[in-house]
Amino acid sequence: MKRDSRGPEGVGGDPFDEFVAARYGALLRSAFLITGDVHDARDLLHDALARVYPRRSAIRDPEAAEGYVRTTMVRTHVSRWRRTRREVLTPELPDTPGESADVEDERLAGALRALPRRQRAAVVLRYYVDLPVARVAEELGCSLPTAKTHLARAMKALRQELAGERELMSNVG
Repeated sequence: MKRDSRGPEGVGGDPFDEFVAARYGALLRSAFLITGDVHDARDLLHDALARVYPRRSAIRDPEAAEGYVRTTMVRTHVSRWRRTRREVLTPELPDTPGESADVEDERLAGALRALPRRQRAAVVLRYYVDLPVARVAEELGCSLPTAKTHLARAMKALRQELAGERELMSNVG
């Protein structure tokens, strides 16, 4: 007889394992937007899950598990950045003036990668994960005014970067 993989005698599995199985894709997308690199995103997510897993019993509300993992990802990413203090910027402008959705997505991804890490994390948490600004501040481990400053500066830089590219493209054609 085949044994159930959920534990002895088929009794329910770990709720955290079920959470990870259900939300892995969304967490990986968040990690990618934070890091700007697929390989770094996987490493970041796995490191965050490894840090949260031993403390999973302390999470009283199962709905809060995603917030714990996201917070851990942001803090781990910022901590890594502080240790290394280097960032590799590689986005390139396309040579043709064609405006497809893929090109626009790549421009936005490039502009996001050009942001300082805390600003990038703030933008991802606020506009991709759709968290309120107060929750962004909490997850970044900073005050509300600091989180608002990160968001304002990031949005200004994104607007300038994307507007500058649009001007270049309109002058070419």
